[in-house]
Amino acid sequence: MTVQSLIANASHATSSVEDKVYDSLGMLAELYEYNHWTYSRMRTFIGASVCDIGCGTGNFIRFLLDRSRVVGLEPYGPSYDAASARFRDHANIGFVHDCLTNCPNDRLPAESFDSVVCMRLLDSLEDDVASLSSMRQLCRPNGNVIIVASAHMSAYGKLDSSVGHLRRYNKRSLSRAFTSAQLRVVHSSYINMPGYFGWFFASRILKRQLVPSGPANLLNRLAPYLDAFERFIPPPFGQSILMVGKPTSV
Repeated sequence: MTVQSLIANASHATSSVEDKVYDSLGMLAELYEYNHWTYSRMRTFIGASVCDIGCGTGNFIRFLLDRSRVVGLEPYGPSYDAASARFRDHANIGFVHDCLTNCPNDRLPAESFDSVVCMRLLDSLEDDVASLSSMRQLCRPNGNVIIVASAHMSAYGKLDSSVGHLRRYNKRSLSRAFTSAQLRVVHSSYINMPGYFGWFFASRILKRQLVPSGPANLLNRLAPYLDAFERFIPPPFGQSILMVGKPTSV
């Protein structure tokens, strides 16, 4: 059963924004090489116990099956149901149906994880500093908070607003949010320079409201080659930004 069918089986009535978000997520879930590219850039920062904030249907969790403990936090019912069904045979994988604003709590206590990961969600959260602070509290003192977010406000357009993005980041603006949340930045880099132009064109020129499947599938096929190229020559900008921070004393 595909991820898209899992979402469909779990779906309830949603708002137009939620419809667009989860239609796009369902399509992106099938782009294995693209998702693995992002994971490969983060892999060295991920410890044995991981909390995936806003895990959706588990696009990222599928790369963490060898970790000792993985917990996905997901507030949206259909995605939570789909992820729970998708990984029900993995004893080391669990899910919590709750919001980040309620964490830490009894189910997700403070300082429980070596790594707290948030994939392409921070840009849709109203208070990014408070959200990062909650992630910091879930992270052990020497652990890592790992963020992948949309990059560069110059690419912000109709596609962003239709899928719920409130902002896009650069290294300076995301680093400022990390510092305000008592996180010390230990790594920052851009990912997918060609994707910036594709997003700019789709979002600002064509004013699309859904991620276009044709360019996304092309990017998926090219991902291994783009990954190798960007490791050799780090890009000065990109579609996404990766930033890693460690908790500091408050």
